Amino acid sequence: MAEWFPWLLSAVSCLMLWMMGNKSRWGPAVGLLGQVLWLVYTLETRQWGFLPGVAAYTVIHSRNLWLWTRRKAEPIAPAPETG
Repeated sequence: MAEWFPWLLSAVSCLMLWMMGNKSRWGPAVGLLGQVLWLVYTLETRQWGFLPGVAAYTVIHSRNLWLWTRRKAEPIAPAPETG
């Protein structure tokens, strides 16, 4: 495995966290991309202890992407009338 690959993993993770902090809808998508890279790293280095984290974070990023996509598609309910 190339020595620069862990740097790429860190950069993608930091970018994802930055995007999520800014409430960017692309944050979960970048997170999923990061999990693909973590899976490659895990398989190439045979560090099997990373697999549970990869699985858990993949589920979390998938859920977040689904929720963010669903919320954008839902119409905004009108404000209740007062009077």
